[in-house]
Amino acid sequence: MAAVEVRRLLDADQGRVEVLLAAAPVANCFLISRVAAYGVNRCGGDVWGSFRRGRLRGLVYVGANVVPAGEVAAMAALASQLRRGPRRGEAIVGPAALVVELWEELREHWGPARAERTNQPLMVADEVPQALPDPGVRLARPDDVGALFEPSVAMFTEEVGRSPLVNSSESAYRARLAWLIRSGRLFCRIDDGGVVVFKSELAVVGRSVGQLQGVWVAPEFRGRGMAAGAVVASVALARGVAADVSLYVNDFNTRALRAYRRAGFRQVGRMASIQF
Repeated sequence: MAAVEVRRLLDADQGRVEVLLAAAPVANCFLISRVAAYGVNRCGGDVWGSFRRGRLRGLVYVGANVVPAGEVAAMAALASQLRRGPRRGEAIVGPAALVVELWEELREHWGPARAERTNQPLMVADEVPQALPDPGVRLARPDDVGALFEPSVAMFTEEVGRSPLVNSSESAYRARLAWLIRSGRLFCRIDDGGVVVFKSELAVVGRSVGQLQGVWVAPEFRGRGMAAGAVVASVALARGVAADVSLYVNDFNTRALRAYRRAGFRQVGRMASIQF
């Protein structure tokens, strides 16, 4: 059996990294966005690669989260590298088969996990929507930051189980919202009284694929069937930035799954998140 080499990846490896990531552009949207924008050396974390017979077979990004890509068979060697130090990152996030394999190798060293979500449907908006677009959904404006701050924190807290302000300041989180607005990637419906009814954001853009995140409906408006139309409108706005729009969702969130299907999303894969 050919020897496996694991080493830190650098800008000189960018071509090989891009080829590996391009094999799954929807699932690898986050990593594609980081490498395209910053290269390998400055992408916000360390990137380790596993080679066999000189070919890059898999990689793992270690930053705020741990994100694998490539072949399942490459995960064991990458896990061996990660076990050499303390746990890093707030979660392991990525294609389900890779995350599960990596976690099995790391569980005894990095556990326990706060949550193991190993079946998160990965979806793409490529079908005709059953719902009409909500005409009230629009691009957020700079003066919307104040109104959108609390709903954005609430959505993250509901989804992840802790506030985003645990590891970030309020000013930094507001700055992120302002950046999304300047980039044309934050969408909202705000009623005449200034109440945020709906929000979503194109959080990641990896070349032609964008990933919709932070989809939130105000609690008092839930159960009225408005989410699907709001998502249809969000997708239309998002296509001004990315040709293809994707998202992933917890499998137990059946209400959201129904809304996304009505909005024209189709499952194309499966993601997983191990949260610490």
